[in-house]
Amino acid sequence: MDRFENVGDRPLHSLDARLPEGFERGRDNIRVTIDGRSVLAQRIPGADQRLIRAPFDPVWEQRQPREIVTDWEFPAGPADRRSVAASAVAFYVGGETVLPLWQPPQGIFVRGGPYPKQEDLTVFAPADFRVLASGKPVGQRALGGLIGHRFRLRPQEDIPPFVVAGRYQEQEFRMAAGAVNFWTLHALDAQQAERAATRLGVSVRAFNDYFGPTSKQKFLIHVVEAPVELPAEFLASEGPGVASFPNGVLLDPRAIAQGLASSTVLELSEYELARTWFGWRLHPRPGAELLLGRGARLFAQVVAAEARRQDERRHTVELLLNRYDDSRRMAMDRALDEPPAGYSPAERLSTGYRAALFFVALEDLCGRANFRAALFDMIQARSGEDVGMEDLRAAAEAASHRDLAELFRAWMNRPGVPEDFRTRYAEGRRGP
Repeated sequence: MDRFENVGDRPLHSLDARLPEGFERGRDNIRVTIDGRSVLAQRIPGADQRLIRAPFDPVWEQRQPREIVTDWEFPAGPADRRSVAASAVAFYVGGETVLPLWQPPQGIFVRGGPYPKQEDLTVFAPADFRVLASGKPVGQRALGGLIGHRFRLRPQEDIPPFVVAGRYQEQEFRMAAGAVNFWTLHALDAQQAERAATRLGVSVRAFNDYFGPTSKQKFLIHVVEAPVELPAEFLASEGPGVASFPNGVLLDPRAIAQGLASSTVLELSEYELARTWFGWRLHPRPGAELLLGRGARLFAQVVAAEARRQDERRHTVELLLNRYDDSRRMAMDRALDEPPAGYSPAERLSTGYRAALFFVALEDLCGRANFRAALFDMIQARSGEDVGMEDLRAAAEAASHRDLAELFRAWMNRPGVPEDFRTRYAEGRRGP
């Protein structure tokens, strides 16, 4: 349900919305109600296939409020879309493209944007389902055999919207800085869960310190078993699949079977949890998708390793360098400052590892305290916005008082890792 006010200088006859992912074709199950009256949403000829137009009858006069309710059923789709998945016992919905985005009217002085100031989200689920969603819980109501869980969202802070629900068993581990909460479909091994919670708690505390806290409250991290198998990360032909939502990670059943405390599952969990900062809070522009997406999240593993033990930083950097060399045997790395839409999966892999190593080189040159300040300030100032390579460079130069042009030139466009960096981390490594 969305509430609007026409604060413009003219009446409006319609309003456009971008539909959720998966509705490029067919929109018969999209239902739009304006002030309690059902309206027929219209396709916009020649426009984006996901855009619809909701007409106003009577017209929407200036200063008048409007309440628009949109409901729909998600079309079936493969799990690798990562935005929607469901089974008989659990489901999740999450990401930037899972709710309609109302578009501001055309005009020179338009003040509105696609995100409202406040939004209500109601999730209907069986009474024995646990339900987690973005926003603040504001009540429940029964409807037949279901319970409606209502959440109030502030889209500038509570984006992207997500819902995780299922017949989950809960196991919570509290610590001084916060808590790690496991939701699984079967009972966990208590010792493994405690080891995993301890490590993830240290990692998230390090992320909060390095990248900035996501809340004024103590952290609360959810680790949830996904209802279906997810795609394996980093071109793995087999193995656990992962996805995430803000302050949470989804592990597929293979990850749960492998063990929460396994190094593979913990690394993937840290990688996905870092998406809270690099992906959910900061939105990398297309040209910075690998740099401020995959590269930054892999660098977060270095931050987490150093928090566990100082000498773990070097070991983790050496591991990333080894993986980079291995990935180059499949495909050479490409530029870091261009959209990777045309890159093969193998090229994305090798280029992502180089992006992570670039973050390490940037921290080495700027100094840890300065680079931490740069990322901290950039994320806090640009939360919810699109960012690019130039934003990272400006923040790092301002914090370190250094001209970083040469470093950026050496890493951005040239394949391969500069020799001075490789020499610095060569000791104890196997040959490339």
